[in-house]
Amino acid sequence: MEPYSLAITPHMTYGQIRRYAESLPVTVCSAQLPENVQGVFNGMLSTIIVDRAMTYTMKRCALTHELVHWAHGDDSCNGIMGARMEQRTRRETAALLIPRIEYATLENIYEGEAYPMAVELNVTEQVLKDYRELILAQRIKPSAL
Repeated sequence: MEPYSLAITPHMTYGQIRRYAESLPVTVCSAQLPENVQGVFNGMLSTIIVDRAMTYTMKRCALTHELVHWAHGDDSCNGIMGARMEQRTRRETAALLIPRIEYATLENIYEGEAYPMAVELNVTEQVLKDYRELILAQRIKPSAL
């Protein structure tokens, strides 16, 4: 199955992403989720649930993350394949939400300090960490000799 191409841009707010999701063949709702669970995608029901108790920045990141799972038709985060799907989802979420040039500018302004950078970019520190580890680190790996 070819993944669905998401039209999410880095400057979209949670509300804008939520309204965009309403145009897709997936149901998005909010509910009180268990502690440490920010969002859930149920492939059988084609439904995303976002924890309603979070900040809008957290909801923005969680909804984007779950939409990436939906776009790929992921059905599990278990096992080796699940771990690969989760890593891909984290990488794509970071790429959708963090503009490269703004990241580089903020890296210089805040000398790499994660919290103020995340605030400026309207992402969680986890998404910023994922950007650094799953996108930037991959770009600067030396090639094998």
